[in-house]
Amino acid sequence: MDRIKEAADLIVDINKYRRQKIQDYQLIKSACTYFDRIKGEQITQADLRFLRYVANIIGVPHFYDVLSKFGKELELEEHDLSTISSLISEATLHTSDSSKVHRYQKIILDLFQPSKLNRYFLSASTSFGKTHIVFEIIKKLAYKNVVLIFPTIALLSENLEKIIDDPNFEYFKNNYTIHTLSEVESFGESNLFIFTPERFLSFIDKNEHLIDFDFAFIDEVYKIDNDYLIDDEVRENERDVAYRLAVFYTLKPNVNVLLAGPYIDFSDASEKNYNASFDNFLRDNNIELLDFNNYEIVNKSFTDIRGAKTAIADEDLNFKFESSNKTDRLVDIVKAIKGIGENTIVYCSGRSATESYAKTLIDSNIFSDHNYQPYNDFVTHIKKYFGDDWVVYRALLNGIGIHHGLVPKYIQKEIINLFNNDRLKVLISTTTITEGVNTSAKNLVVLHNKKGDKDLKKFDAKNIAGRAGRFLYHYNGRVLVLQNKFMDAINAVPDAIKHKNYDFESPKDEIDIYYTNDAYLKPEHRATIASIAQRQIERAIPDEVFNMYKVISRSDKIAIYDRIASLTANQFLSIRMLIRKLNYEMDIDSDGFQVVIDVLFPVIKNQKLLFLIERKDKNNRYSILTHFVHFYLDGGFIGSMNFKLKTKGKTKDEAIKETAEFVYNTLKYQVVKYLGVFNIMYKLYQSKQQQVEIDQITGIDRLLTKLEYNALSENGRIASDYGVPSNVVEYYENSEQQLQIRARFDKYEISVFDKIEKIVKKHKG
Repeated sequence: MDRIKEAADLIVDINKYRRQKIQDYQLIKSACTYFDRIKGEQITQADLRFLRYVANIIGVPHFYDVLSKFGKELELEEHDLSTISSLISEATLHTSDSSKVHRYQKIILDLFQPSKLNRYFLSASTSFGKTHIVFEIIKKLAYKNVVLIFPTIALLSENLEKIIDDPNFEYFKNNYTIHTLSEVESFGESNLFIFTPERFLSFIDKNEHLIDFDFAFIDEVYKIDNDYLIDDEVRENERDVAYRLAVFYTLKPNVNVLLAGPYIDFSDASEKNYNASFDNFLRDNNIELLDFNNYEIVNKSFTDIRGAKTAIADEDLNFKFESSNKTDRLVDIVKAIKGIGENTIVYCSGRSATESYAKTLIDSNIFSDHNYQPYNDFVTHIKKYFGDDWVVYRALLNGIGIHHGLVPKYIQKEIINLFNNDRLKVLISTTTITEGVNTSAKNLVVLHNKKGDKDLKKFDAKNIAGRAGRFLYHYNGRVLVLQNKFMDAINAVPDAIKHKNYDFESPKDEIDIYYTNDAYLKPEHRATIASIAQRQIERAIPDEVFNMYKVISRSDKIAIYDRIASLTANQFLSIRMLIRKLNYEMDIDSDGFQVVIDVLFPVIKNQKLLFLIERKDKNNRYSILTHFVHFYLDGGFIGSMNFKLKTKGKTKDEAIKETAEFVYNTLKYQVVKYLGVFNIMYKLYQSKQQQVEIDQITGIDRLLTKLEYNALSENGRIASDYGVPSNVVEYYENSEQQLQIRARFDKYEISVFDKIEKIVKKHKG
């Protein structure tokens, strides 16, 4: 490092900034580069004063603090006027003795004021610290009832754990009753709800008129626009519908709202193809747009590695390639990163690719000297339940983590923890790293410019690149692009976000028209609403029943009700046998369950679920879905996996992926919602037949709870959300045999149990 030149360049940029020749976010980039380079140098007292001055100028005092992570002594022996000025300025960014925000977070925090409606839509970089602002806003305005909506259960449980365990969040633990389950037995004086969109809607079904929210936060809010999603799985699970409904129900009168997401682009009214829908959404709901996309608090450097024999990322990392083969070059890159003592994320387009490249790195013997003893209990646990032939197990032995949507959730969580604690050197992942996962990696190797077989959009590419470097850990993140067109996506013309419910011309399905202002509805939409209302009256279906399970259309609910009404006496008997068996054994009666899914079949849209119902067993009696649900209830994830191994002839990798696909997608997002509608319509029909209140009818509620949470008890559901092995969940589910179950725990299960037991006790306390 040429320190004189680097410092001179930074001073030039500071002067340009003072003369308004460059923007503040451009100066932050220059400061990131300078801090990143000097962190490895010998630092004098004069350097420290200059660095504190720079951190103050850019409004990110944390940059100075982060130097301590690199072994720097930060105590100043004397203070000049510049240092004193910096300290005074920094004091304005402190929100408590132990917490502070950067200048751009404070701009947002200052916007939230008492005695006015505060509604903002924030788009910012992945390194901006959006969630941190949320907790500061809640403290500042001392809201009474708050709901935080995150995209995944993993983020839900991460924030619960933070509130319970982190001393910096003591305020929330002491002042709020924390709720993470949609079934709430009682409310506190002040309440903090942490949900996913689907769980929030389930809560609203049961409690809409029992509590009024003062503040709502929704993360990853770009999911309101299905065109922003290139993930077929997410599309199939109608997450855009769930997000739009969640936004709708938070935007009630007098509710303060912060909607947030990364790198979202917006339509420009001056452009030829301007779409006004999102601007309509903001205007109609009194929401102000906050665009901080350019503020990369951790800088990103891109190295586009093509066919050259050498490549230079920076003065610390360069590459010499012996081969033009992409796989060989990946091995060389990982070897070079290992050589400077750093870790890396490797992005792949799909699940199969993550496992294939993991095998490549294993076979390369780069990490043949890796020591996995610090997490030996974990790999021993995996070997016991999943076998030593599973690629995830073999990768872990070599210091490599595999992360995609079909790795069991508690294993995903542990892999991320090991990677962030520097126990794993490589994390090979799909886009799962961009949702619900916080990683600490300076380096990101991009192997593909696709998600599955679809080209990445600019939004996706920037979100992936955002995983290189993490605020409070790094100043700069390296993005290493290996022989693909990822940079074309980074530099592409962005797609602007839209909101179909605020666009007169946008096609709308039946669910959307009920959540669309009349100004954006066409005559045929109004006719549909009137027709459904008439059919509802003819069947005497109450509004409160119709409004449950909001992601299923009203026409489909009517169709399900009509099919229930046409069932024979023997079919109703089979359903009663199903309910009885669920209540006494938590297993299904196959005949009864088959009746239920036959009722649902005509309204199901999801192709995977339709296939599981259409396909019958060898006796052509029961759907494959019936068998799958039985084995899941009987043996959980492991039982379902073993069923595929023993009866379907699957390999271990295939059995685990197919089981995860069924459990985490088909069961969680599809089966539960359709069974839920059947349940409410069945109970409505029976209540009319028996002339009793609907609450007096017993349905399949226990099955719904089990499938949604993989647990029935409150503690079991909290543990399941947190992400634990099935034996730990079983401990909380079976109070009469807890001692025997506890005695069977392996060492890894004991360590996980000790953690979750503290959370369960504090959560209930």
